[in-house]
Order: sequence, then structure tokens, then C-alpha cells
Amino acid sequence: MAFEISAGALLAGKLRLLRPLGQGGMGVVWVARHEALDTDVAVKLIRPERVAADPALVARFELEAKATARIAHPNVVQVMDFGTVDGTVPFIVMELLEGFSLAELLASGGRLSFASARLLVEQIGGALAAAHERGVVHRDIKPHNVFIVQKSSGEPLRVKVLDFGIAKLLGGAQVPGASAALTETGTIVGSPPYMSPEQIEGSRHIDLRTDLWSLGVIVYEALTGKLPFHGSSFVAVGARVLEGKYTPARELRPGLPRAVDDWLAKALCVDPDGRFQSASELVAAFRELGQPADDPVPSARASPPAAFATTVEAPIAAGPTASHAPAIEKAPRLGRRRAVTAGVIASVALGAGIAVSASGARGPSTCPAGMKRIDGGAFRMGSPAEGETPSDETPAHTVSPSAFCLDVTEVTVGAYADCKSCDPLVGSVQGEGLTPNGVTFWSQFCNRADQRDQPVNCVDWERAQAYCDARGKRLPTEAEWELAARGTSAATYPWGEAPPTGERVNACGAECSRMLTERLAKSGRAPWPRMYADDDPAPATAPVGSRPAGATPAGILDLSGNVWEWTSSHYCRYDSPECGDSRRVIRGGGWDTVESQDVRAARRLPSAPTARSWSVGFRCAKSL
Repeated sequence: MAFEISAGALLAGKLRLLRPLGQGGMGVVWVARHEALDTDVAVKLIRPERVAADPALVARFELEAKATARIAHPNVVQVMDFGTVDGTVPFIVMELLEGFSLAELLASGGRLSFASARLLVEQIGGALAAAHERGVVHRDIKPHNVFIVQKSSGEPLRVKVLDFGIAKLLGGAQVPGASAALTETGTIVGSPPYMSPEQIEGSRHIDLRTDLWSLGVIVYEALTGKLPFHGSSFVAVGARVLEGKYTPARELRPGLPRAVDDWLAKALCVDPDGRFQSASELVAAFRELGQPADDPVPSARASPPAAFATTVEAPIAAGPTASHAPAIEKAPRLGRRRAVTAGVIASVALGAGIAVSASGARGPSTCPAGMKRIDGGAFRMGSPAEGETPSDETPAHTVSPSAFCLDVTEVTVGAYADCKSCDPLVGSVQGEGLTPNGVTFWSQFCNRADQRDQPVNCVDWERAQAYCDARGKRLPTEAEWELAARGTSAATYPWGEAPPTGERVNACGAECSRMLTERLAKSGRAPWPRMYADDDPAPATAPVGSRPAGATPAGILDLSGNVWEWTSSHYCRYDSPECGDSRRVIRGGGWDTVESQDVRAARRLPSAPTARSWSVGFRCAKSL
């Protein structure tokens, strides 16, 4: 009987599969209980059908296990075992990590301080030095393969290098059972934006310097928020890589040390002989660059990169983990479902992210009950490019929305239930990367019908927009949302400049931290951190309008905390307004938010419009 990869299955008489962590085209990763060691581990398996189609996968998988195990470095994921089930399903047993990938952090608008970038260089560089000393070249160093280990408060940033699946063994290296054919060069392997020129060309002369190039690309992206070499296809990216021309990092972020561009020029030299010749040399040179005077120290706690960043088992990617094609919307109709089809109008404003809605485009000169007038006018949207400012908040730029009305509070469960033409809420969460156990855990925080004064959550973008349509309103653009939250004076928070407290914002305080820590402890998770020490009766969402001290001067409530809020705007960087991303911008922070920067008025995150999060809701706007 063929082995079936499913919960409860026993591998090698000692590994009991518990729940899936993730999957790809080649295989799957599961959490498993190592019954002999009485501990949880991660098990990576190749799908039986892939092995049947390519029997050599078993040997390559074994090579990955042996290559990784022989490195034995604190910044390389630990491999504990390797085996096969019935000779057809190979598996690798690894340490179970808690945290999120560097790719998720960068995709959510993250841009690291110089001090944090130095930690990355030191730790990834140390891992590569250990691998190279043992004759192993990774060949696929990229943010997806750099895992940020989530630690307790007070501990420094720590990363692990993952996935030596396409590693190459150098000439003198000896891994028992390895065959040269399994790591044969002349085949293009890697991820195009991070591939070295010699990889792009399919060269047979790949050595450790290809990993150093890839690390140079990561450093550039981490410091600037942009890739040095980009394009719409493999050919376009490859041409830029081989040309070797890119915008100097200090043009994108002037506060960096002057010598950083010299370091990058050497790391990204097209000729391998012109690059750093070892990981140790690369790390030492970066340490000598100095520290910008105004650069903040690295965060002592690695925090999740998204509004609903960490599930019970694994983080939800805030960035694109699937194709995000442009979404073209049909003019809405009032009814049970708002049609979204390709072919008519996209409600995206020119340059400033200001939408002109097909519904409620013009209204009365005064606002209906439950709404407040927001006077239009010019203001500086976004944030200056400095410190650890997320790159998607830059550049700061002037926009001039027209006057509009905005709901004083978030839409409540009761108000949504009273909309007879609206589709009922599903009552469960949905998002890329959520496992079945994660869906079960986080769905308990979806507000139910008897919680009428609580904000509606676990609602996708389409239902939010359809509700506003049914009320003769619309979702606000993100420019309107930010103007309402910070005013023309560009305040940091809706209430001004004072730091967040439990009196001003319903984020994760002491009661939230205790509750989530206790509930997540059953799955072996580390304590959930908190934003502030205040305690209150609301460990999750609170009744709307219960934080009057956090009101804006215009009297708008809960623009920080309680739930993140959908906007009508597509998620594009301010300098690329026509990016064609189908994701929508969410704003404001939620009840489980632990970082004060995430409840700032300028903070923006992307979310797939089909996602339903326990900490995302909405409010409506109306044009004047």
C-alpha cells in the first residue's frame, strides 16, 4: 500500500505527522512529533508523484540533507535525519523554527536600519563561510531562504539560512554517496533577481563567489527597499544583471554611509575576480563601513511583518506568494454581490492613490448621521526615507483630496447584519499560508452575531465594498484615510504625537498578551509580546468608539487599533502608482498589533482582496 502524506501518518517508526506547514510544486513541509525524542520537528517530504516522474530526486534530496548537516552552523537550519518511506517518499527531518522569512518582511514594505543590515550580513555571511569551508555552494541565496527566528523580547535578531536543495559541491568536497551528476553545472538554477552573472549565463564555473553576489543583492534590497536588477521577464532581469548597472544605494537612501556604494560595487561586480573572494572578507568590509549617526539600533524582538502575520504554525506572507494580476473592476450594482470582472473601469487615482468611485461619487453638501466631514486640501502623504521607515511609505509627497465624509467608527457587526442585500459573513478566516489548524485557531476571534457593537472583522474586500455600496457610500481611498488620520499637519498618530497607550488605542496590551500567550502555548509558541503595559477588559476587539482619547481633531474614532481597515486603493509603491498589483491597502493596525509603528497614520500594508483576517474590518466614506 502506497504511503499517504496525511495527519497521523508514522514515518520511520518514530515521526508522527501532525499538521502541514507549507507546500510547493515539489514537496510539502509538516510539523511532526519525534516520538523517540519527545519533541516537535519539521519534516520536508517530496511528493510521491514527483519521485515517480524523476527518480533522481531521491538522490538529490539525500545530497541536500547531507550537505546541510555537514555545515553545522548556528545560522544554518539544523538537519537531524534523512530517510525514505518504501524507497519512494524521501524526507528530511529539521529543527522546527518559529518566525518568518526575510522575503515576507521586505514584501510588507520593510526596509532595515543599517545596524539590522549589518546583523544580516554577519549572520548570513557566517553561514556561507561555514558552507564554503566545507565545499558547499548554496546557489540560491535569496530572502525566501533567509528565515528570521522569532525570539523573546530582549534577544537580538537571529537568522537561519534554509534550503540547500540546489547546492553545488566544489571539487575537493566529499559527501558520502554524492554524484557529480547531481550537482552538474551548465543548467540554470536559482532565482533570477538574485542570480549572479555566471548563473544567468549557465556557466560551468560556479563557485562560492556566486553566493556572495546574491548576498550583495539582498543587502541592497534590505537597505533601499528595491532590487538592483529587475524586469518583467527572466530575459529582462538577466540583461540587467549582465550589464551590471543599477541605481547607487545612496541615491535612494542618502543617509547611508558614503562607503556603502563602494562595498556594493565590489559585491555586485560582474567579473567574479573583482568581487570579494570570501564570505569572511565580505563581512569584514561591511563592518568597516561605520554606523550612520541617526540610525536606530536593531529591534530586540523580531516582529511579524503583516497585519495578521503569525499563524499558529507559520506566518502569512504579506507579499505576493501567488500571481497578483491587475484587477479591473466593473461598475458596482446594488444587490447581494458586487460583480468584479475584467473589462470596464479601475477606480485608481492618478499619481496619489485617490480613487473616483463609481458609487456615491457625488453626494450632499453635508454628511449623513454617523459620519463626519473631512475638509480636503493639500497634505504630505507618506514618510521621509530615514531610519527604519518602511520603503512603501516613501517618498513623502503632496496630495490634495477633495472634501468627503467618513464614518465616525468602524462598521459594526450589528450594522452589517442589518444590511439585507449584503452577503452574509462567512465567520472564518482565510489567507495565503494559513494551515487548517491556523484557520481553526484564528477563526475563534471572528466577531459573532450577538456582538453587535463590535467591529465587523473576518470580512473580505468585496463584501466590505458591497456593504458601502448598499449604503450609498464607498470605501475610502488610502489618501483620504491618511488625511483623516493625520490631518494637514501630518501628525504621527490620529491623536497627535504622544505614544500609543491603552487609553488611546486598542492594540495588544497586557490582557491581549496574556490571552494569546495562554492559548498559543498549547502549540508550543513563544509568549505573545505586547505594545504597552496597560490592561483593559478587551483582550481582542473592543466595542467601536471605546477609545475617545484616541479621536482625531475632527472626531473620528478608532483609526488606530481595533481592526485594520480596507481601503479602495490598490497596493503600489508611491513612485510606481501603475504597478498593476491586485492587492488592496489596509490601514490602522489591529487589536493584536504589538509594534507602535504599525498604528502610525502613515503605515500601510497589502492584503489580497480575498483574505479574511481576524484583525481586518472597514469603515465607509462618501463624496461631497
